[in-house]
Amino acid sequence: MSTKIYGVKGEDGRCLSRPLLRLAAQKYGWGELPQLELSPRGKPLIPGEGRWLSLSHSGGYALCALSECPVGVDIELVKPHRPGLPAFCFAEEELPLFDGSDGSFTRLWTLKESFCKLGDTPLYPPRKVPVPPPCPHKSYEGEDWWASVCCQDTPPEGIEWVNLEELVEIFTTS
Repeated sequence: MSTKIYGVKGEDGRCLSRPLLRLAAQKYGWGELPQLELSPRGKPLIPGEGRWLSLSHSGGYALCALSECPVGVDIELVKPHRPGLPAFCFAEEELPLFDGSDGSFTRLWTLKESFCKLGDTPLYPPRKVPVPPPCPHKSYEGEDWWASVCCQDTPPEGIEWVNLEELVEIFTTS
Protein backbone atom coordinates (compact mmCIF):
# COMPACT_ATOMS: atom_id res chain seq x y z
CA MET A 1 0.00 0.00 0.00
CA SER A 2 1.33 3.47 -0.81
CA THR A 3 1.67 6.52 1.40
CA LYS A 4 -1.60 8.22 2.33
CA ILE A 5 -2.28 11.49 4.13
CA TYR A 6 -5.41 12.07 6.19
CA GLY A 7 -6.47 15.48 7.45
CA VAL A 8 -9.12 17.10 9.63
CA LYS A 9 -10.05 20.66 10.49
CA GLY A 10 -11.58 21.70 13.81
CA GLU A 11 -10.95 23.98 16.74
CA ASP A 12 -7.55 22.66 17.90
CA GLY A 13 -5.35 20.60 15.60
CA ARG A 14 -3.18 19.42 18.51
CA CYS A 15 -6.20 17.76 20.16
CA LEU A 16 -7.31 16.25 16.85
CA SER A 17 -4.01 14.60 15.84
CA ARG A 18 -4.19 11.42 17.97
CA PRO A 19 -7.89 10.70 17.25
CA LEU A 20 -7.09 11.33 13.57
CA LEU A 21 -4.26 8.79 13.79
CA ARG A 22 -6.61 6.16 15.20
CA LEU A 23 -9.20 6.78 12.46
CA ALA A 24 -6.53 6.92 9.73
CA ALA A 25 -5.08 3.58 10.86
CA GLN A 26 -8.50 1.99 10.46
CA LYS A 27 -9.05 3.58 7.03
CA TYR A 28 -5.55 2.55 5.91
CA GLY A 29 -6.25 -1.06 6.90
CA TRP A 30 -4.08 -1.34 9.99
CA GLY A 31 -6.99 -1.74 12.40
CA GLU A 32 -6.34 -0.93 16.04
CA LEU A 33 -2.99 0.64 16.80
CA PRO A 34 -0.67 -0.85 19.40
CA GLN A 35 0.78 1.39 22.10
CA LEU A 36 3.01 3.95 20.35
CA GLU A 37 6.67 4.29 21.22
CA LEU A 38 8.85 7.38 20.90
CA SER A 39 12.11 7.74 19.02
CA PRO A 40 15.05 9.23 20.92
CA ARG A 41 14.02 12.60 19.46
CA GLY A 42 10.37 12.16 20.52
CA LYS A 43 8.75 11.16 17.21
CA PRO A 44 5.81 8.75 17.69
CA LEU A 45 6.55 5.29 16.28
CA ILE A 46 4.61 2.09 15.79
CA PRO A 47 6.57 -0.85 17.24
CA GLY A 48 7.72 -3.42 14.71
CA GLU A 49 8.55 -3.05 11.06
CA GLY A 50 6.68 -1.89 7.99
CA ARG A 51 4.35 0.66 9.61
CA TRP A 52 5.40 4.30 9.60
CA LEU A 53 3.54 7.42 10.62
CA SER A 54 3.99 11.15 10.83
CA LEU A 55 1.73 13.67 12.56
CA SER A 56 1.48 17.43 12.22
CA HIS A 57 -0.86 20.15 13.42
CA SER A 58 -1.16 23.90 13.06
CA GLY A 59 -4.05 26.04 14.21
CA GLY A 60 -7.21 24.02 13.70
CA TYR A 61 -5.65 21.57 11.23
CA ALA A 62 -4.19 18.11 11.86
CA LEU A 63 -2.53 15.76 9.37
CA CYS A 64 -1.54 12.12 9.65
CA ALA A 65 0.63 10.36 7.04
CA LEU A 66 0.78 6.57 7.04
CA SER A 67 3.08 4.39 4.96
CA GLU A 68 4.92 1.09 4.78
CA CYS A 69 8.19 3.05 4.58
CA PRO A 70 9.51 6.14 6.39
CA VAL A 71 7.38 9.25 5.91
CA GLY A 72 7.31 12.83 7.13
CA VAL A 73 4.44 15.32 6.89
CA ASP A 74 4.03 18.94 7.96
CA ILE A 75 1.23 21.49 7.82
CA GLU A 76 1.56 25.17 8.71
CA LEU A 77 -0.82 28.10 8.67
CA VAL A 78 0.34 30.89 6.37
CA LYS A 79 1.31 33.78 8.66
CA PRO A 80 3.44 36.87 8.23
CA HIS A 81 7.12 36.15 8.79
CA ARG A 82 9.79 38.44 10.21
CA PRO A 83 11.90 40.11 7.49
CA GLY A 84 15.16 38.38 8.54
CA LEU A 85 13.67 34.91 8.83
CA PRO A 86 14.20 33.79 5.19
CA ALA A 87 17.94 34.57 5.41
CA PHE A 88 18.11 32.52 8.63
CA CYS A 89 16.10 29.57 7.24
CA PHE A 90 17.21 29.30 3.61
CA ALA A 91 20.66 28.63 2.18
CA GLU A 92 21.93 31.05 -0.44
CA GLU A 93 21.10 28.60 -3.25
CA GLU A 94 17.51 28.23 -1.93
CA LEU A 95 16.71 31.96 -1.87
CA PRO A 96 15.70 31.97 -5.59
CA LEU A 97 12.92 29.51 -4.66
CA PHE A 98 11.53 32.13 -2.24
CA ASP A 99 9.37 34.77 -3.94
CA GLY A 100 9.08 36.98 -0.85
CA SER A 101 5.50 36.03 0.01
CA ASP A 102 4.31 34.48 3.26
CA GLY A 103 2.88 31.55 1.28
CA SER A 104 6.21 30.88 -0.43
CA PHE A 105 8.01 30.94 2.92
CA THR A 106 5.46 28.53 4.44
CA ARG A 107 5.66 26.12 1.48
CA LEU A 108 9.46 25.93 1.66
CA TRP A 109 9.38 25.60 5.46
CA THR A 110 6.95 22.65 5.32
CA LEU A 111 9.26 20.92 2.84
CA LYS A 112 12.17 21.31 5.26
CA GLU A 113 10.17 20.12 8.24
CA SER A 114 8.64 17.12 6.46
CA PHE A 115 12.12 16.08 5.26
CA CYS A 116 13.44 16.21 8.83
CA LYS A 117 10.47 14.18 10.07
CA LEU A 118 11.15 11.58 7.35
CA GLY A 119 14.58 10.87 8.80
CA ASP A 120 13.81 11.90 12.40
CA THR A 121 16.65 14.42 12.15
CA PRO A 122 17.05 17.90 13.67
CA LEU A 123 15.59 20.87 11.83
CA TYR A 124 18.24 23.23 13.15
CA PRO A 125 20.04 24.98 11.67
CA PRO A 126 17.33 25.19 9.00
CA ARG A 127 19.76 26.48 6.32
CA LYS A 128 21.39 23.02 6.41
CA VAL A 129 18.12 21.21 5.55
CA PRO A 130 17.89 20.93 1.73
CA VAL A 131 15.07 22.37 -0.36
CA PRO A 132 14.02 20.74 -2.54
CA PRO A 133 14.54 17.59 -0.49
CA PRO A 134 16.51 14.73 -2.11
CA CYS A 135 13.57 12.32 -1.88
CA PRO A 136 10.07 11.98 -3.32
CA HIS A 137 8.06 14.95 -2.03
CA LYS A 138 4.94 16.96 -2.75
CA SER A 139 3.38 20.18 -1.45
CA TYR A 140 -0.32 20.87 -0.97
CA GLU A 141 -2.04 24.25 -0.66
CA GLY A 142 -5.24 25.29 1.07
CA GLU A 143 -6.95 28.60 1.66
CA ASP A 144 -4.78 29.54 4.66
CA TRP A 145 -2.19 26.72 4.86
CA TRP A 146 0.57 24.80 3.12
CA ALA A 147 1.49 21.18 3.74
CA SER A 148 4.24 18.92 2.45
CA VAL A 149 5.11 15.24 2.54
CA CYS A 150 8.47 13.52 2.08
CA CYS A 151 8.51 9.77 1.61
CA GLN A 152 10.34 6.89 -0.02
CA ASP A 153 7.56 5.97 -2.44
CA THR A 154 5.27 8.10 -4.63
CA PRO A 155 3.67 10.96 -2.68
CA PRO A 156 -0.13 10.93 -2.72
CA GLU A 157 -1.87 13.26 -5.15
CA GLY A 158 -3.91 14.81 -2.36
CA ILE A 159 -4.95 14.75 1.26
CA GLU A 160 -7.98 12.66 2.26
CA TRP A 161 -9.96 15.01 4.49
CA VAL A 162 -12.22 13.41 7.08
CA ASN A 163 -15.24 15.03 8.69
CA LEU A 164 -14.90 16.18 12.25
CA GLU A 165 -17.98 14.08 13.04
CA GLU A 166 -16.05 10.95 12.05
CA LEU A 167 -13.74 11.62 15.00
CA VAL A 168 -16.52 11.93 17.60
CA GLU A 169 -16.47 8.20 18.37
CA ILE A 170 -12.65 8.23 18.48
CA PHE A 171 -12.78 11.14 20.95
CA THR A 172 -15.22 9.36 23.22
CA THR A 173 -13.19 6.12 23.28
CA SER A 174 -9.76 7.78 23.73
